[in-house]
This record gives sequence, structure tokens and C-alpha cells, in this order.
Amino acid sequence: MKNILYFCLLLLSLSACSKTDEQNQNTPAKPEASAEIDSETVFSFDINTLKPGCDNESQIVCAINASIKCTINPSFAECAEMRAYMPNFIFMDDESLQRPTSQSYKITKIKPLPDGTVEVYTQSTCNGNWFGLCNGNIIYVMDYQNNRWVVKDLYAVEI
Repeated sequence: MKNILYFCLLLLSLSACSKTDEQNQNTPAKPEASAEIDSETVFSFDINTLKPGCDNESQIVCAINASIKCTINPSFAECAEMRAYMPNFIFMDDESLQRPTSQSYKITKIKPLPDGTVEVYTQSTCNGNWFGLCNGNIIYVMDYQNNRWVVKDLYAVEI
């Protein structure tokens, strides 16, 4: 009887290991945030020259770029798809927001957080006010969802 019990325990432990291996093979690894960022590039956007898509290799840069495009023009073609992955206030419609029509930013620092999110520190300039979230030191909080980096939140800080 002891032998049967040991045999059953052995089978259970083997089956548990194989399920974990299968799950690890099916789940793509989360890319390293800091490995894909060029901190010397200035990214610039203008309402008259917005283009769909992203030609940058970094998913983080592409997510920030998409949030800026939607900040400038929430009716932009790709914003409808991205709406579920961005903070709702980006899509607020109110004339008093002083939404910018052009914005530029440069990444100054990347800080991975223990919860798996990443803070991307930027130095930004724009020609509007928009909650104070487009001029100065702006931090984009990035989260990895559905196999891609997305902007979870953003805020301004004084340094």
C-alpha cells in the first residue's frame, strides 16, 4: 500500500511540473523596459502631421507616442483602439483643458517598480496646458498588458 501511495505522489509531482513548463512556454516573456530605450532622442508631434502607427522598436516609446497623439487629437484614428489601454482623462472633451496641438519629449530616466510597472521620466514641452501634464517633468507609468506596454497613468513632478 505504501508503494502505491509513493507512486501516486510521484505521478502528481511530475504532472504538476509538466503543466508549469507548458504554461511558461506559452507565456511570452515581458521585455526589459530599459533595454529598449534611446535616451538621446527627442520625439515631436504636431496635430497637422500626426501619422498612424509607430516606427520605433521600443514598445514603451510607441505607447507613450500613442498617448501623446491621443492627447493632441483624441479623435485620431488609432485612439479608438488604444482607449482601453490609456487613462480616461486623455479622452476628456472640454474646451477649458487647453489641449496642446504640438508636444515634444525626451526620456531622461527609466525606473522599474517592484509591482512590475515602470516609470518613464521625461522632459516635455507643449503649446497648451492640459492639466499641467505636457510641460516640464512628466512621468509615464507603464504597465505590461496583453503582451505589450501601455500607459497606465501619467503625472507631473517638480525636480
